[in-house]
Parts: sequence; structure tokens; C-alpha cells
Amino acid sequence: MDDNNKIIDKIEKLISLSGSSNENEARAAMLKAQELMAKYEIDREQVEGRETERPVVGFTSSPYREEWIHMVSATIAENFRCRSISIARNNSGGSFRIRFYGYEEDAEICINIFNYAIKVIRKKFMTLRAIYAEAQKEFGKTEKSNYVIGFCYGLEKNFDEQKKQSQSFALALVTPKAVDDFVRSLPGIETRQSPVNIARSRDAALLQRTGYVDGKTFRNAGGAARLGN
Repeated sequence: MDDNNKIIDKIEKLISLSGSSNENEARAAMLKAQELMAKYEIDREQVEGRETERPVVGFTSSPYREEWIHMVSATIAENFRCRSISIARNNSGGSFRIRFYGYEEDAEICINIFNYAIKVIRKKFMTLRAIYAEAQKEFGKTEKSNYVIGFCYGLEKNFDEQKKQSQSFALALVTPKAVDDFVRSLPGIETRQSPVNIARSRDAALLQRTGYVDGKTFRNAGGAARLGN
């Protein structure tokens, strides 16, 4: 097994832990994966002394319809050396897919982390829906969006704090110029921001705060040496 496959294998083992009933193991996955990616790029640079030319590839997600998916995909792609775009086909009934572009090992890790994040968020939706039902309230599109806004803010803060550990770590996680150039060269691609409506109600503030805490707790949960170095 070559070095690339070893990294992917470690990430896949890490992601598989997110399916366990142990919440701590699940919540440690994203940042541990990012740590492995940074270490891999730093080691490559030390050995080769330069950025080698590698092909940019794309990995495509399952179909989605919810707008909040765009927020999650953008946050993860930007912190895992990739770029994400939304792809919708004619007669798709409003569904779309997310495609992550990057070097092969980066893009594969990125879509695995994205799939994991969606799983965790939807699990929280089930809990929140039950809480709202007891209070005879609806947990709908707006409520989901508010939670995800908070989650992405917390996750972004988390990533920023991790990057502050060292300059080499932060630089290793910058999306390569070749990836940006490749995405810009794709025909018919327009950069757009997903609409984010930040509600001012008490419920919205509570949901955003809950999401922020959940995004932030990815940092400290679980064992730091789970997969070794």
C-alpha cells in the first residue's frame, strides 16, 4: 500500500468510528482527519522540497434538496484543501449534488468528512424535532437552517484555532492554486454564496447557539492518539 492509500485507509477507519454509539469517537473524526491531511502534506513537502504536479479530480455526493447543505459543504471544502460546487440537472425535481474538487487523496477525504458531517447534523435534527414536538412547535426548514448556521460558525472557529498551532500546519491546509485554477476553468461555473437568513427570534438564537456548541465540540472530544501518527 503506497503513502496515499495509507492516508485514505486511516481516514476511512476514522470515519467508520463515527457510526459507533460513542459520541466522543464520532465528534473527534473531522479534526483528526484534518490533522492527518496536514501532516501528510508537510511530510511530502519535506521529502520533495516542492509542490509536485498532480491531477485535480472530483468526487460527487448523493442527491440533496436542502439549502443548508451548501453551507456545510463550503465550510468543509475550504478547510480540507478542496473546492465544492453544486450540480443540478434538468428535470431533477429541484435536487442537486455536491462535487468536491481537489487532489485525489484530498477530495476523497473531503467527501468522506462531508458525508459524516451530514450524518451527525441529521441525527441532531431528530433530537431537536422531538424537543420541538413536545413543545408543540414545528421544526422545519428555518429551524434547520439556523442550527446549521451555528454549527458552521463553531466548526470554522474550531478550524481556525487548530491552524493557529503552527504556520506550517496552516499553510499545509491552504487549497492548492492548481485546484482553484481548475475549478475556475470549468465551463458554466459561477461562484455564489448560499442565502443565509439569520433570524432574530429567541428560538433562532437558541438554535444557532446550540449549533455553535456542537460545531465547537469537535475539537476536544475523543482521544488525540486514536489512530496514531
